[in-house]
Amino acid sequence: MVANGSVTDEGADLLRRIAASGESFLVYALPRNAGKSTLTNAILAEAPANVPRREFLGTREEVAELSAHPDRGFLVVGEIGHRGRPGYLAGDEVERAFGLVADGYRLASSLHADSVAEVFEVLARNGISADAAAGIRYLVKVRGLGDLADPATRRVVEHINEVTGFGAHGPAYSVLYRWAPQSASR
Repeated sequence: MVANGSVTDEGADLLRRIAASGESFLVYALPRNAGKSTLTNAILAEAPANVPRREFLGTREEVAELSAHPDRGFLVVGEIGHRGRPGYLAGDEVERAFGLVADGYRLASSLHADSVAEVFEVLARNGISADAAAGIRYLVKVRGLGDLADPATRRVVEHINEVTGFGAHGPAYSVLYRWAPQSASR
């Protein structure tokens, strides 16, 4: 990702630290094909090998099985906010995922949003309270630079944010990384 200008060395180090931290993270972008799933998988690939990864499709049966499992790790959800493919969760399925987060799992997923505020709006529309959403520590925004239907289109990590709390006006966060076109162009 560094070699093709998708992220700087500093940004790549932050993504590695997110993976190593074992904290919940969401990758977001508004358009389809922006690279959300690819970036989510790239972050997970940097997590320690001994940290379990559990694919979650949103069923009650999975909740029962995962709740009984002593080893917590990443709960991997294809996408949050709409259905359409296995692993794309909405409504009660998202609530089940966040129930597991409250039970000690860490969420690794993506969703369609264009800002931090929109990320939490998507979660709220799917039944997630601000208290439950507080289980998400990192938000990573990816952006395509051109025609997203073209696989050769470059994608960049635009922002990496750390959620620091929730107030009356929504989430508080720190910007840990911001993509700068001049520093990432190659």
